Order: sequence, then structure tokens, then C-alpha cells
Amino acid sequence: MLSNAADRAIPGAVENRTDGASNVQAVLWMWGIVIVGTVLRLIALGYKSFWIDEIASVAIARRAAPVFWHFLWHDEGNMALYYVLLRPWLHFGYGEAVVRLLSVLPGVLSMPMMYVLGRRLFGRDTSILAAALLALSPCAIAVSQEARAYSFVVLGVLVSTYAFVVLIEKPSYKLACVYAVIAGLTCYFHYFGVLVPAAHAISLLALPRSKCHWKPLLLAAAIIAGMAAPILWLIHAQDLGHISWVPSPSLLEFYHLGVFLAAYGGKAVGAILLVLDLALVGLFFAKFVRAWGDRESGLQRWRYALIASTAVSPIVITLLASIVRPAFYHRFLIICLPGWLLMIAIGAEQISSFSGRSSAIAAVCVLSLASTFVMYKHVTEDWRGAVNYLIANAGANDRVLYYQSVGEFAGESYRDWLPGGNQSRPTPVGVDPANVVWENEIDHAQRLWLVLYRANGNDSGSQAIEQELMKNYLRGGERDFRGVSVIDYTQKP
Repeated sequence: MLSNAADRAIPGAVENRTDGASNVQAVLWMWGIVIVGTVLRLIALGYKSFWIDEIASVAIARRAAPVFWHFLWHDEGNMALYYVLLRPWLHFGYGEAVVRLLSVLPGVLSMPMMYVLGRRLFGRDTSILAAALLALSPCAIAVSQEARAYSFVVLGVLVSTYAFVVLIEKPSYKLACVYAVIAGLTCYFHYFGVLVPAAHAISLLALPRSKCHWKPLLLAAAIIAGMAAPILWLIHAQDLGHISWVPSPSLLEFYHLGVFLAAYGGKAVGAILLVLDLALVGLFFAKFVRAWGDRESGLQRWRYALIASTAVSPIVITLLASIVRPAFYHRFLIICLPGWLLMIAIGAEQISSFSGRSSAIAAVCVLSLASTFVMYKHVTEDWRGAVNYLIANAGANDRVLYYQSVGEFAGESYRDWLPGGNQSRPTPVGVDPANVVWENEIDHAQRLWLVLYRANGNDSGSQAIEQELMKNYLRGGERDFRGVSVIDYTQKP
């Protein structure tokens, strides 16, 4: 529980001190929110095909142990802890719903964690609203339905931030170690996790000197630095070509980040929800400025600074880092989501009119649900449909030509664990218009299947390949799947 002085620093905190009955009511609210949020994370869990990044997750985790550990250390250490957890989880199966269920678990745990954090910082009402916003958040729901580490990252941000708050309020070496270990583990779910303790440290600028106990904080910093050292080495030593596609920061990517945090995506509902969220965030910062100007607010001023820092500092640091190497990409900044939602909850509470406040909260909830149901139906890439089509139609003596090497990785990996994938399996061939070796690998097969990935109608590479094929083959039908096209060719008589 907060001290009496801390309670006085929080507007409404005294009123939020509840008796037994209202405590039970708050717990019931919280569990009701968790139930709703869990259901939303389970709906249509296996409806969509894996997309390329999810395929990579499964393919990495199912490698033989020596290859797996060598890969993490020498090739791809990002999300290493997620891959470690996914390896035993795959014993339950390779179905989309089964694999993604691992990401649902931290998504569910994040909701009561948001409630606990919000209550510790700002009282019962804010905590319930923040937990509800997380439960309905299209972004949080989407990453809980992906075979990636992002839902673990969100949970790690919430738990480490809570541990940091407890450390500041009740400094001790034991709590410093607990906080440091949690923050350090978060870094192993995603490299951007290193920005979370950095954001915590920046918030100390607003902490009253009397509350800043440096020795436990320095111990925590030393432990985090030690745990993060292998990550920093991996970032330096490994080939970062896999993020070479990240462009330099732009206003468009700022918009993508806003829509991602507000609605996960979308051009209509998502844009409207972003505008509403930004208005509420503006109210939060107005409250923050007032608290900053009130020198007697003390610890309360730091609480606002902490939430603002967790949401804003990673963005600023990433922009500065992008001067050296572009890294500003909206999905990487999922670490900002808990702070974003807490700012919205606090901003909504600044609306003095009950009807206005209720309307704003209802609008956010309704638009969030609308965005979520749009997200359920949106298929990023339909590799499952494309590979099942090949399983049903391509024979053992055929050749499957993949334009884009990453497409071959996706298609052949997916085929490994789809039912019937290894029956009458045709030979895969990677095709590149600049390399004619693939023409010999076709070996005069009677039938070919050209799989085009990341190729539009104006793609010169795919056009060159098709022109070469049509010298000896007749172009047949074309099946379009989301993000993937399959064209069949038969040898000319």
C-alpha cells in the first residue's frame, strides 16, 4: 500500500482507498476484464495462416539442438528466449492455434499485471480502466495471436516497471536484484528490451532526491549491464542484414507507429481511434505539466514521468540510433504499448464531465473492438493456402520454382509440418533471373509451379523468369493467395 503522504499526492487516492466490499468489487471487475480479454485472444486463433516471421519462429525452434544453439549465438539472437520456450512447446503440435497459444499466455497474464501496476501508481479507478484498455487493445490482442515474442515483451515491460516502482518506494538490494533480473530477461525476448530499463533510468530525473537511493539502483544497473552484455555483443557480431530493409525514419512511419499502438493497423477505424487516443494522451501531458509545476507533488510527479518515459523514451532513443543505422520500425516499439495505454487511461480521467468521460472511454472501447474484428479477418500472408494448393496438385516429378529465396524457406518449411506435406513431394528450385543455374535444375520436368512472393505485376525479376520459362513451357492457370501467387507451366509438345 502507498504511504499516507503518497496518497495525498494522488488526486482521488484517498477516495480510492477501499473497504473490503469495494475491494471485492474491484477484484471482480479485474477478473471480468481478464475473462473478456482472454476470449478476445482465443477467437480465430488458428484461422489465419502463419506469415513469414511466424514460419521462421517454428522453423528455428524445431532445428536439431546443436544447430539451434549455434544459430542463436552466431546468426539470430533476437527473441532467443522465445525460441527456447517454443522448442518444448512444439511437442504439442505444429498447428497454427497450438503454436500461437504460447503467445496467448503472456497476453492473458499482462492484464492483471496492468491492473496491479496501475493500482500501485494511480489508484483503483485508473488501474481498472488501464486493464480494460489492454484487454480490448487490438495491438495487444494481435501480438498475443502471433507466433512471435512480442506478447512476452509487453508482459516483461509491465513486470519490470512494477518491480522498478517497488524498488523506488521500498529500496533494498534484494528488490534491486529482482528488478534487474526481470529487466534483463526482457532483453532476451527482443533486443529493444534494453530500452525499457533505459526509460526507467530517464524517469529518475523527476524523482525527488530524498527518494533516490543510489546504491540499490547502481547494483540493479550493474546486473542489467551484465545480463545485456551478450546481447550487445550479438548485435555487434551478428550480420544485421535482416533489418537492412528498415528505411530511415519518416513522418509516414510515425503514423504507422501511432496506428499500430492504437489499432494495430487500418486506414479508417484505426485512424479515427488514433486521433481519439492522441487527444487523451494530450490530456495526460497537460496533467503531467501541472504536476511538474507543483513542487510539492514529489513522488507523484515522478509517477507521471515514469509513464511518459516508458512510452516516449524508446522512440527518442531509436530515432537517435537511426542516425547510425535505421532501426525505427513500429513493430519493434511494442515496448511503448503499456505506457501508451496508461497515458490514455489517465487522460480520460482528466475529463471532468461524467458524460464526457464516459463517452470518450466508450468510444475507445467500441473502436478498439471494431479494429480487433477487422484484424481477425486480415491475413498477412496465406502461405498455408499456397502450400496446401501445391500439396494437392504438384506431383513428385514436378518442380516448384520459388522466386525469392525467403519464399523457398517459407514454402518448404511450412510443407514440413502440414498434413501430407512429405507425400509425393516435388523438388524445390530457387530461381533468380541473374543466375541461369536454375534452368539446369528444372531437368526438363513436364510440369513446373512458379511461386511468386513479394512480386507485383511490374516486378522485372519475375517478368524475366516468366519470359525464360515460356520458351519451353506453356503458361497455365494462376492462383492468387494473400501475398503469394502460384502459376503452373506445362512443357510444350
